[in-house]
Amino acid sequence: MITSINLKNVATFDTTNGTTINDLKKVNFFFGFNGTGKSTIANYLRNISLDVPNQNPSFRQCTNTGFNNTQHQILAFCEEFIEENFKRSTDFKGVFSLNQSNATIDQQITIEETKVQKFENLRDKYIKKNKDLEVDQKAKLDLLLNNCWNQRNSFAAFIKISLVHPGSKPNHLQEIRRILQSPMVSVLTMHELTNQYQALYEKELKEVLLKVDDEIYFEIRRLEGKLTKLLQEVIVGNEDVDIAGLIKTLNSRGWVEIGVKYLKSTNKTCPFCQKETIDADLMDQFNRYFGETYKKKIGELGTLRDSYKNKSVEFIDNIKLIQNVFNPNNIVSNLLISLTSLFDDNIETIDYKLEHSNEKKVLVSLYTKKEDLSDIIRIIGENNKLYSESDTSKTNLNIEIWKYISNNCSQAIQDFDTKVIKYSRLIILSNELKNRFENYISTAKQNIETLRSQTVNTKDAIDNINLILKSAGFEGFEIAEKDKVNNISRYYLKRLSRTSTDPIFASLSEGEKNFISFLYFYELCLGTDDLQSNGSKKKIIAIDDPVSSLDSQSLFIVSTLIHTLIQRKSDNNRPDRMLFKNNNIAQVFILTHNLYFYKEVSFDKRPICTDYWHYKISKLNNQTIITGDYNKSVFDDYSLMWQTIKSIKSNLPQNTSLNIMISNSMRRIIESYVNFIGYGKDSWAALLSGGHSDPSYYIKCAFISTINDESHKIAALDSAYYQKIINEQPQVLFNVFASIFKSIGKEHYEMMMDELLVP
Repeated sequence: MITSINLKNVATFDTTNGTTINDLKKVNFFFGFNGTGKSTIANYLRNISLDVPNQNPSFRQCTNTGFNNTQHQILAFCEEFIEENFKRSTDFKGVFSLNQSNATIDQQITIEETKVQKFENLRDKYIKKNKDLEVDQKAKLDLLLNNCWNQRNSFAAFIKISLVHPGSKPNHLQEIRRILQSPMVSVLTMHELTNQYQALYEKELKEVLLKVDDEIYFEIRRLEGKLTKLLQEVIVGNEDVDIAGLIKTLNSRGWVEIGVKYLKSTNKTCPFCQKETIDADLMDQFNRYFGETYKKKIGELGTLRDSYKNKSVEFIDNIKLIQNVFNPNNIVSNLLISLTSLFDDNIETIDYKLEHSNEKKVLVSLYTKKEDLSDIIRIIGENNKLYSESDTSKTNLNIEIWKYISNNCSQAIQDFDTKVIKYSRLIILSNELKNRFENYISTAKQNIETLRSQTVNTKDAIDNINLILKSAGFEGFEIAEKDKVNNISRYYLKRLSRTSTDPIFASLSEGEKNFISFLYFYELCLGTDDLQSNGSKKKIIAIDDPVSSLDSQSLFIVSTLIHTLIQRKSDNNRPDRMLFKNNNIAQVFILTHNLYFYKEVSFDKRPICTDYWHYKISKLNNQTIITGDYNKSVFDDYSLMWQTIKSIKSNLPQNTSLNIMISNSMRRIIESYVNFIGYGKDSWAALLSGGHSDPSYYIKCAFISTINDESHKIAALDSAYYQKIINEQPQVLFNVFASIFKSIGKEHYEMMMDELLVP
């Protein structure tokens, strides 16, 4: 096994001391962008396995520790491998020696394979049934999660309250289920919750020390009783005097009473005709008409009127003081207006009675305002209670909000749980049937394995490749047997619609070429080729970017095949976990720039050999840098792009050789960021307001062009933008990049670049 490699004076590796990769493990994962040096590592490994005359002199200064040509066979999947095995020849060398089964065994295998196909069809039916049930159940769960989560929207205006589980729909549902486990005696209405929220959060809470003066209130009520009695009484003069009839007929009591007062100062001069027509007899009749009883009642009414007015003024002042410090929703000021009007009207009624004592009048009682006064007293009490218990009240309000949400979700949850029970029963039944057919399949396959030869032959390998091709959707061609040489089969790529044996590899797409090439490489890794000298050698496998131009399905198949190569021996103990299951494999190098493939192939939950290491390959100032760790040291594409431009900026080159790489990274960052935050297309016009004369205009256009409809296509001005970029100083690119983020995400830029943007 190779334990270390030193790459010196080749490609972008250091020319003085070289770059050393120490402590290499059985499985070595390398991740880096294109152009950082991954292929150089793979090509070096391939190079040292060649005969000296065929080795590339570019690697003459590179060294390694651990490789032994007599013990190790290096298989490298790279461009050279594809060129040698497919582009220069249409034939396949035999991967395994041929081992024919006899006709009887073949017939028995065919019968068992027919059974397998039959049982697999039946099993797949129930697998699909299970999947459909699970998909349907998940859809209903998602619907429930969304419905329950959307209940929060009712409280969008409650911006000062933070509900728990702010970013997790499952946790939100779990909280609702916990609440529903306890019976809810009562649930507040939305109106009540809103009032509590406004009282606790939107209004300035303070203690109200004033109160409605109940002593004045009851004093006014007592005065109302006395006044009502007098107001209902007909107060008239002495009816026995001769002049009483005239006064009554003319309804002129008040007028005469004022005139009598005037007579007391003018003796006999009539206040009406201004002549001395008043004699002693008439004066005597006036005095007897307005007797002591009349005067007493009128005087009592006047005294009560003054007391009533004074107390009403005191009561109004009391309410005004409350209004000055506490007037929610104008409830106090509205009452003050109403009370003022009531008291003014009552005083006017009393005054009228004093002038027309013989008429009955009615006061509007202060009792009619008792409910309004009680509301104010109650609201003041509630306010003071909220003031003294605000923390507890806020906690209780949060609890009440959750009760409201939970109550609204209760029926939907019950309906879902009922359906889950139904789904569970159907899934259990379907699984029982699926397992039954899987047992049948397992038995048939065991019979097939018993019948088959333990030695895998060339035909088996080709069948495996064709099966994988078909499974991966490559149905336009297959590998067919061409002829045999020394009992070793030779194969070629065949179009299914043609009978010709002409080579077709050159007509395949890049994805098809890469995929079929890797499948052949994989079979080489499992078996041995026709060179008998390699039969006992341990394999060191190097795989350089095997997923270029592959779709996601093929990528997944490739990663699965690689998992087979690096599968650990067992999980029984630590030593077994650090060994390969395939004893013929000594070491594996996997190099890629595809982050998705890197994460998939190095996924530590897979049963892969645990003797592994992760290496990150990067390039700074045209020098390759390799760092490693047991844990994955790479990040997502987005973060890596930020790290790349951050590293370049900290060691900013003076020439423009890296401008295209810098600008492409910046363009991808901008596109990823605006797609994530949902930045509107129309808003980009603001970033280009500088006009064509602005030096940064074309660079901004180049960055922003990836967001419009022509993203990733050739546009009319692309060449102009390109020329502008390659001729600019690198610092200009960073200035424009910072300028754009100052408009679309200043804080995000500062976080990712660890620097402050100047306002």
